[in-house]
Amino acid sequence: MASGVPPEAGSSDDRRWPQRPRRMALAVRDDLVDRVVGGEFPVGSSLPNEAELGRHYRASRTVIREALQSAEAMRLVRAQQGRGTIVRPLDEWDLVNPVVLAAMIHHDDQFAILEDVVDMRRAHESQMAAHAAIRATPEDIARITTAYEATVAAANSNDPEAHMAADTAFHDAVWCASGNRLSRSFQNMIALQVTPSSRFVGRPTQQDLRRANEGHKEILERIAAGDPEGAARAMNEHITSSWLRRRPTQEMEPRLDAFRRRSA
Repeated sequence: MASGVPPEAGSSDDRRWPQRPRRMALAVRDDLVDRVVGGEFPVGSSLPNEAELGRHYRASRTVIREALQSAEAMRLVRAQQGRGTIVRPLDEWDLVNPVVLAAMIHHDDQFAILEDVVDMRRAHESQMAAHAAIRATPEDIARITTAYEATVAAANSNDPEAHMAADTAFHDAVWCASGNRLSRSFQNMIALQVTPSSRFVGRPTQQDLRRANEGHKEILERIAAGDPEGAARAMNEHITSSWLRRRPTQEMEPRLDAFRRRSA
């Protein structure tokens, strides 16, 4: 009976198991995605053929084919008879794929994708906060409270990195209290992509951290009071105001004005 443990290398069964990760194909895929998203290959244009890509990346045709198939699964490109691999229109891309989303965040100056991410977060998390106000257990409230207290401590010590970690824990505690596991998983996936972005995080001052904590406190109080409308309103205001503080540059004003109107 099979034990579930992979056989030792060199055994008669070891050919069933990959001997090393196929990292080259992933590296090629990621670079191709970044080039497509960055506009090096515009919509409707053809990528270099497999032989050319193999020379560029010094990779085998098998590696190139695997990378192209992965990009095709993300709906960035499609194989077209007689034309090769064609870049698809933006509205066909799988924008929630982590690789595509990370590339779009990297090229945010072209897409303003972070405004879309925050707008989606605002609507989605407001609903989750409302559900948390209805469903939260005493254990949930304790977890949210602990995370809130950590944000306060980080702000008092003026430690933006610690505050970011505590802020992430706070929002995750709210997501968990909402009882919606799928929404929580989706929000965590989005957070993993945006948190490393300096364009998203900005350069918060100690005053910014403390103002963010005012929002955290209001959310916590509304959830603890069992007030779903108040919790949704507090979350909406917190996400909107925090984002507007992080993106105050003059060239962003037209986008921010539109964001304010959507958030009102």
